[in-house]
Amino acid sequence: MRMDITLVFTVALAAAFIVVVLALVVIIKYQRWRIGDQNVFIERFIRQNEEQRQKMRKAGIL
Repeated sequence: MRMDITLVFTVALAAAFIVVVLALVVIIKYQRWRIGDQNVFIERFIRQNEEQRQKMRKAGIL
């Protein structure tokens, strides 16, 4: 009887550990995707900013 309880507890603990690890992997992948998506917008903003600076220099504003 004692062996059965220990086995059930061990299997449940292992299953919980696997679920936590998988959840962390999913969270990390999602965060990497979000950061990459935000980098695209930042890159576009920087490029447009540089284009505006060049136009201002050509116009003699800067």
